[in-house]
Amino acid sequence: MKLLFGVLLLLFSADVLTQETLHRNPFMPVQAAQCPTAAIEEEQQVLSWALRGVIGRDDNWYGWIQTQTGGWIRIARQKPLPLFYWQLDRLLYGSAQFSDKSASRGTCRSRSIIELKLRK
Repeated sequence: MKLLFGVLLLLFSADVLTQETLHRNPFMPVQAAQCPTAAIEEEQQVLSWALRGVIGRDDNWYGWIQTQTGGWIRIARQKPLPLFYWQLDRLLYGSAQFSDKSASRGTCRSRSIIELKLRK
């Protein structure tokens, strides 16, 4: 009986050890490990941007962002961004705030809002 119990215990533990959950990065939270790679890449992309200029008044503001590769993006509230997971939430003189589109559904990223300040 002890032998049968030992064999079953070994088989069960071998099955548990081969589960896919052990193949994830143990230093990342489980939710972050399930985050789509594209979402993480977009977050890093937005964090690498530099807000270089903002003009306008009232609700009609335009801004210019310089990307890490040296390219430029013109941003405005009514103009869509070249992003899927992030959107321009607020644009005022000196700052642009981007929000995670999926924040209301529970996000897998470390932040749901990124604010860029004007750099000179």
